[in-house]
Amino acid sequence: MIVGNSIPRRFGSTAVSLHWTIAILMVVGVVLGLVSASLAKTDPQRFVILSLHKSIGVTVFAITCARVLWRLSHQPPKFPTMGQLQRVVATATHVLLYFVTLAMPLSGYIFSAARGRVTSFFWLFEIPREVPLDQGLSHTMEVYHRCGQYAIYALVGLHVAAALHHHFVLRDCVLQSMWPTSRGMRGPTSE
Repeated sequence: MIVGNSIPRRFGSTAVSLHWTIAILMVVGVVLGLVSASLAKTDPQRFVILSLHKSIGVTVFAITCARVLWRLSHQPPKFPTMGQLQRVVATATHVLLYFVTLAMPLSGYIFSAARGRVTSFFWLFEIPREVPLDQGLSHTMEVYHRCGQYAIYALVGLHVAAALHHHFVLRDCVLQSMWPTSRGMRGPTSE
């Protein structure tokens, strides 16, 4: 909880949990996507892996929506001392990460639904198909989805590199502010 007008020194437990849950699910989703792409289209395991990939995508989309709402209603920790260009790059990277984390599951859903394929959520229920059958739309979304994976690789790589740079080179508190446990980090959080 933010105390008075103080700016938190670290993210609160909700923001940290959402961040790391999305990160782990994205890694699993990417791995499943790569594995499914390596299998023959007639391989029965491919259907299972794609179903898991889609379910994780739906989960990432939902959790990212919650994270965006949380972020809009809770003040994050202030930036450490850094130049204006670094602040702009950090902000742009975060905005693009949110965008891609929402766009990838959405493009995957549209790609699949416009082709007439079913999206099952962990075999519990089917996600309603709210997209008309349209091969052109499906192909366009497939291209976006496949190209989006490289945007994820680049943005996550930049994000991780920046966090490690802050931790090991600049030796500031950026990494600790989002780490699940942070020893020695006292002060208000963003919850």
